Amino acid sequence: MQKLMNVMVERVLAKHNVTKDTVDISQEEKDRIREVVENIQTEVNDFLDNQTTTVTDEESSEDEENES
Repeated sequence: MQKLMNVMVERVLAKHNVTKDTVDISQEEKDRIREVVENIQTEVNDFLDNQTTTVTDEESSEDEENES
């Protein structure tokens, strides 16, 4: 997941001709961006965990019905 995110960010930055040399971001802005990315990553991981649980629960119910 992290690799996909890196590719997407790199493509967006390249599209807008943003390089390390041309970026002028304060430490406060960097910290806020880092916090937003970490929050999104946590939400995605929670979503994926819930999807796995939901599918597993549904499969379990189907298996029980098929056994009856």
